[in-house]
Amino acid sequence: MMPTLFLALFTTLVEKLKDMTSNNGEVVRRPNVSAKLEKRADCDRDSTRVKVRKRRRRLRGERNRRVALAFVASLLFFAAVLILSLRPTKRHGGIDTLRYERAKEVRDAVALSGGRLGKGLHRGKTNVIKNPLNVGGMRYLDPRQLAPLPGEPHEPYNAKRRAKGFRGLGDDEWQSEAKSPKYKGSGPKIDYTKHKYLYPELVFEPPNDGSYPPLEQMSTIFERWGQDDLDTPPETLVEVLQHFDYQDTEQLKAAIKYRDLELPFKVYNVPELNVANKRWTDEYVASYFNGDNLDGAPQSMGGCQQSVDNFFAFHRPEIWSEDILGPPPSLDLRWTFDKWARHAVYADAVGLPVNKKHYYWQSGVPKEERFQEEEKWTFVSRDLPSFSSPDTTFFGFNPPEQKGIQCRFGERGVTAASHYDGGRNMIAMITGAKRYILSPPNACSKLGIVTAHRHPSYRHSMLNFGRVTLLKKDDTKVIMSDREKGWLRIAASAPTLSTVLKSGEVLYVPSHWFHYIVSLQKSAQCNTRSGISKEGNKHFGGEDDVAECVKDGDDQE
Repeated sequence: MMPTLFLALFTTLVEKLKDMTSNNGEVVRRPNVSAKLEKRADCDRDSTRVKVRKRRRRLRGERNRRVALAFVASLLFFAAVLILSLRPTKRHGGIDTLRYERAKEVRDAVALSGGRLGKGLHRGKTNVIKNPLNVGGMRYLDPRQLAPLPGEPHEPYNAKRRAKGFRGLGDDEWQSEAKSPKYKGSGPKIDYTKHKYLYPELVFEPPNDGSYPPLEQMSTIFERWGQDDLDTPPETLVEVLQHFDYQDTEQLKAAIKYRDLELPFKVYNVPELNVANKRWTDEYVASYFNGDNLDGAPQSMGGCQQSVDNFFAFHRPEIWSEDILGPPPSLDLRWTFDKWARHAVYADAVGLPVNKKHYYWQSGVPKEERFQEEEKWTFVSRDLPSFSSPDTTFFGFNPPEQKGIQCRFGERGVTAASHYDGGRNMIAMITGAKRYILSPPNACSKLGIVTAHRHPSYRHSMLNFGRVTLLKKDDTKVIMSDREKGWLRIAASAPTLSTVLKSGEVLYVPSHWFHYIVSLQKSAQCNTRSGISKEGNKHFGGEDDVAECVKDGDDQE
């Protein structure tokens, strides 16, 4: 039985194998699910290989295009460099060199034409003067930047707003000389913080009859001590403003009386200024502007400006038109505070001439900062608490109207054109010294103030008052435009006083008083303004006098 069964099973198996063999004896697999999946996988692999080949070709094409573009860009770059290097242009370091050369050419050409803008002075087509005329290094002002003389027709100003201001790079020619050992620690040629001064006798009850402060003609002020004679001041500088000891109770009360009458004065012996004077080294201040201070105070913001010489005139660069007014008075630089400070030290050491490029550093503290926690105050607010306090102090005596703190770091010779501020101004000198030339509000019509409201220098003068002494010189080289000469003759008779503000002192400038500032040496100064006094002083004027002065300057379409 069992053999028969095994035989039947063997026979069946043989028959099955016969059915599964081909002519060549190869096994022919019957279609099933596994075969279908394998076929599909083969197709997928083929499709993937095609896609990979296409992607490789596309990437290769993109890479070749990038290489070609880079090659073309390199050719264009080297061609541009070659063209610039072959240009017959005199360059001295900064990209602003061409602008300043053009500015001097325009000023000299206009001066030679008697103040009339000749043909070809627009858009860089200047009449080149081989030997520019100058006296003592002073620049010749472009008359287009000055206000019309009394009796001349009004000149409306309607320029398009610029997207950006005017920026330069400065130059580095001075840096190698600044590293010379002979200048290390030399300081200014004249240290005005230690000069000899003669102060008036204290008067505790302020006279309100127009006799204080005593004023002189501007020409007399500058004939006695020239604006740029920084190395040859009078042996004793005679001061005319009251000089009160801040820590003397009776003297402080007297100072408040002068302040209430809108009369200028100075205070000294201010403890926080004495501390700040020792603290504000270049390294200390730079650490806050660089943001690498270690006390957690926020980084302070500031910026550097450059002028072709020592004269700086305020202007709003975004509405300054070169076609209408000529080159701008100054450029904004991307210098760090460290670099500015090194140049200021160098300027003191070498006695930087007035006709060389000068640099100015500015910074500000917004009025909102004083309402924040003190941990969020910048170093200026921390170091000058009487100026930053949200509460009433002697210096910030009207907190709701206080406009924050403005700081100006000047170097030797930097001269800021005359202007007025509406706010009652407390100006603190932390380091160094500056000379302030003050004129009352009712002298506005004599100062060449720009009255066109849309003008970029509105409510400022563009006049370099130091040139007033040139009017009497019998020198054929003294050539000015008719407009500048006319304004300087008028300004010569303006009622004026001169005072030196040195480290540790605070100057009170009443509302609408005009101030013209000369930095006598490397200096740091901060100020805060506390509201407006519209009435001013009946003997020296106020807001109404200034408004009357500028009323004819309304721009007309």
